[in-house]
Amino acid sequence: MDIKQIINEFRSLESTTHKDNTYNVISLFDMLHKLGASKERYPMFFIATNDAPNNIPNTIRELLSVEYDMECTINEVSGNSILRKFAIITLRSSDKHLQSYFIEIFAMMLMKMPQQPSKQELSIEVERLVAIFSALSATPRKKIQGLWAELLVIERSLDPQTLINAWHSIPSSKYDFTLGRDKIEVKSTSSEERVHQFSLDQLNPSPSSRLLIASITVRESGQDLNGLSIRDLYDRICNRLQNIEAQIRLYTIIAQTLGNDINKIDAVCFDYITASDTLAFYDYQMIPRILKKDVPSNISEVRFVCNITKLKDITTSNSFDKNDSQLFNSLF
Repeated sequence: MDIKQIINEFRSLESTTHKDNTYNVISLFDMLHKLGASKERYPMFFIATNDAPNNIPNTIRELLSVEYDMECTINEVSGNSILRKFAIITLRSSDKHLQSYFIEIFAMMLMKMPQQPSKQELSIEVERLVAIFSALSATPRKKIQGLWAELLVIERSLDPQTLINAWHSIPSSKYDFTLGRDKIEVKSTSSEERVHQFSLDQLNPSPSSRLLIASITVRESGQDLNGLSIRDLYDRICNRLQNIEAQIRLYTIIAQTLGNDINKIDAVCFDYITASDTLAFYDYQMIPRILKKDVPSNISEVRFVCNITKLKDITTSNSFDKNDSQLFNSLF
């Protein structure tokens, strides 16, 4: 059973009614945990924790509630009924998009936990879940085109897991990908030429740093085999990942970046073929720039636009040495 099937089965539980703490539920893969719906039609995870004593307090947030040691009866689709204590995690929202995200992300979290996690282990994942859903009520941190471009770099790479590990956890970071002294900054444009805006700091890294600029032409498209959304790129990347933790990190950064624009995850599409064909990488030292030493000390927030169309893509030459760089070797 995949996540989409679980979500579809959850929808069929929406019309169920409960009495005396009795709930109709569906199974989650081969786990002991279950998924049900409240009388308000909110999704509820019933988590079978172990009996290790731990005084973890309940968590009540605007959208999420977590209640430990709640005794209830669950009725499975097979007709089997179980009376026991569960930790119950509820998303208090009728928004179907949010419900789907909640089910998907927490199902992934459950996959990496022990079969019967302790309350302490569960509470750690709950805090991550709270952080994600807090981000979904915030304003977007980046334009959707910029996020799509960064995901394309990951999707086209040789080793997406390395890039996900290096991806910024804060969208306002100076560089999009950082691994030790090696950095990648992604720039996108919808114009015919590679005209990009840079901050003074971006093209003046520390002396021992190595920096590549990824340049991509990104244009909106209708949805088809080659018109892909952020969701489409996410799915493609996840199909190449073996590590659940990397999938969760990928989803978390997307959520933090889109904020309350999360519904655009599958609503806005861009031309995948043009973007892939135009993806190029440039050594920052070859890009015309303003040096920090040339800027008066009382001037700050310097930004400038540079046309790099006629510069040489380093992937077409052997002059760029990336042999000892895990980050750059993950690209091409």
